[in-house]
Amino acid sequence: MMTATELLLTGQVQGRGVRPALARLATEHGLAGEVRNTLQGLSVILEGFPEAIERCVQQIPGQLPVGTQLTDMQRRDVVATNRSEFVIGRDDRIGPLDTPIPVDIGVCSNCLTDVVHSDNRRFQYPLTTCAACGPRWSLIRSMPYERDQTTLAEFPLCEDCQLEYRNPADRRFHAQTMGCPQCGPQIWGVSQHGNSVAAGAQAIEAAVAVIRAGQIVALRGVGGYQLLCDAAKSAAVTRLRIRKGRLSKPLALLVESLPQARQLADLSPDECGALTATANPIVLCRSRGTGVAPEVHPGLSDVGVMLPSSPLHALLSHQFGGPLVCTSGNREGDPLEFEVTNAEQRLQRIADFWLHHDRPIVRPIDDSVVRVIGGRPVTIRLGRGLAPQLLPIRTTASVLALGGQQKVACAWSNGQQAVLGPHLGDMETLASRDRVVDQMNDVQSLYRVQFDAFTCDLHPEYFTSRLAPHGQSCVPVQHHLAHVAAGMLEHELLDRDVLGIAWDGTGLGTDGTLWGSEFLRVSPDFEVQRIAHLRPFPLIGGEKAIREPWRVALTLLMEALSPEVDVSSLFPGVDLMTIRMVRSFVRQSDKHPQTTSAGRLFDAAAAIAMSVDMSGFEGHPAMLLESIADHTAAGEYQLPLTESAPIQLDWRPLMAELWSDRRNGISPGVMSMKFHRTLARGIVALGCRFASLPIVLSGGVFQNRLLTELIIELAAGTLLLYFPGRIPPNDGGLAAGQLVVAARRLQTAMRT
Repeated sequence: MMTATELLLTGQVQGRGVRPALARLATEHGLAGEVRNTLQGLSVILEGFPEAIERCVQQIPGQLPVGTQLTDMQRRDVVATNRSEFVIGRDDRIGPLDTPIPVDIGVCSNCLTDVVHSDNRRFQYPLTTCAACGPRWSLIRSMPYERDQTTLAEFPLCEDCQLEYRNPADRRFHAQTMGCPQCGPQIWGVSQHGNSVAAGAQAIEAAVAVIRAGQIVALRGVGGYQLLCDAAKSAAVTRLRIRKGRLSKPLALLVESLPQARQLADLSPDECGALTATANPIVLCRSRGTGVAPEVHPGLSDVGVMLPSSPLHALLSHQFGGPLVCTSGNREGDPLEFEVTNAEQRLQRIADFWLHHDRPIVRPIDDSVVRVIGGRPVTIRLGRGLAPQLLPIRTTASVLALGGQQKVACAWSNGQQAVLGPHLGDMETLASRDRVVDQMNDVQSLYRVQFDAFTCDLHPEYFTSRLAPHGQSCVPVQHHLAHVAAGMLEHELLDRDVLGIAWDGTGLGTDGTLWGSEFLRVSPDFEVQRIAHLRPFPLIGGEKAIREPWRVALTLLMEALSPEVDVSSLFPGVDLMTIRMVRSFVRQSDKHPQTTSAGRLFDAAAAIAMSVDMSGFEGHPAMLLESIADHTAAGEYQLPLTESAPIQLDWRPLMAELWSDRRNGISPGVMSMKFHRTLARGIVALGCRFASLPIVLSGGVFQNRLLTELIIELAAGTLLLYFPGRIPPNDGGLAAGQLVVAARRLQTAMRT
């Protein structure tokens, strides 16, 4: 007797080739029915003999394509309608979007094989994709995921592609982003003078020639433009830095293959796994110190490496034959360029050649960056392949969380699903601020939502805080609470009291001072008790103290040793009059903003150990300090805990001993290791006073692999420790924490 069953698969089940896979599975079992992308997930109707249906249902979880994230499979019996075949259908109903929007997927090995075999009809076609790979988020106009609701709707399939699209045995069966040289998008090259000079394979050859000549190519990638040059030529890398305005931040490398990556970096198995994952991120790993110009990552032990994200990148990498600098296509501080005309205009003084394609990009997205810490990937920048990231929470209200001022990423809930969006950048330029507004409008359309409420940082001067409509519909959330809440959300600790340790640069505290090394006891209702922090110190010069870490070093040494301590020999590049002026300001410290910033403590340590007097970017001195650490060195400094309330970690003995080591000629690598071990031991010692609580690490300081892994090592068997993972620990994860805090507080307000 024929029966029928309907399944609803939820999770990341669209845009991964799940429909074709289920169609093949059902056909193998002799079943009729239908599979459709819907606003709720994936709907499957199976019709046939009960035994065949049962076997098919049991096999579904194991037959889903790589990258699928099945969170639930609901089942109900339906009336059989004597269907004769199994088909892939579509659902045009409207309503709230409940299913995750698929992320962009790095090019698969099968498509790479297609483009390098001369007997394949996609030979050297640089925009080749299939059901298992290719752009998704960057080209979807609306959901459910169907070709005619993407930017590829304007590229009708040719007859050969239609045959593949309709053939269940073909891997491009119902591949929504597919195309070929005859019917798909095309590439072409443009010279610095605005002339089209080549198309197709010849455009790639022209771009390679430009790079070999030491010049810069602007390439339109999956989510926007990237700037490429020869990573082995110091002059080319320096030229790119000067033109882009990125004078000291490290630059990422594009390599053709994993073996080539191994030539440049000492890769662990976990780092190899991250590099070859379908998300295709940039992976920060330890450089071998050979094969690339020192200007790629000056002074840093880690280098960012990525594999090709598309056949275009793969073909270009193969023809060039060596590592390429591959960095975001923008002027430093501006958002990523993604449109052809704008890119030619705004990158005119940077690029010497443009490699365009005409596949429209709906929403730009930068490359993701991850770093393996404690044996697992930690997201440093949430971008292509990882964003949008589904968050494990449902809210009753529709809420938009706007993040902070740096590394801004927004989060939102439409009442059906909660999402952390991609990295948008720092809010220092008008163009970056416009990009945030554009995303707000796009999200409301894409997720079919009008936001009931907003949440932002407690700091009133952040652009994102001013953007939120204030009043009852806006919930400001303290910076470090948001960090901790993001960690609680990721580790499913929202129903527990936790000890959150949020260490970063600075964030406005509830007392009006600048916090930055917070030990917060947080309840499920997000009631907060400030348990401990570093001993406060004045931030002389405000923003100048961030750019000039010698100021912080002088401030701390004057308090730890003597107001007359002489640091002039340590910073020969600093004018003596300026040192005297800062010294006088320190003596009037009550007139300057007070901070407990862990980030600034790292700056001071780098200034003392390495004579770092200028910071090229946020976190730069700390990165330099971590890079030089001698992992074989023993010893540590003193960091006593006071018996005050809140407890203070007193850095004065640490600074005094660090200064003594410097004066006694101890190597900077040894000083760095002792400094990191001291902080790790201080964090664990404080945590042991609350050993019954889960301990959540968050904040940008815990991007530091050495510090975090020392904490993990020292806490082993003693503390229940949760460290960062999918949600960025830096300000890129703030919005996720803001969202969960605001949702809880709004829910509480509704009940009362």
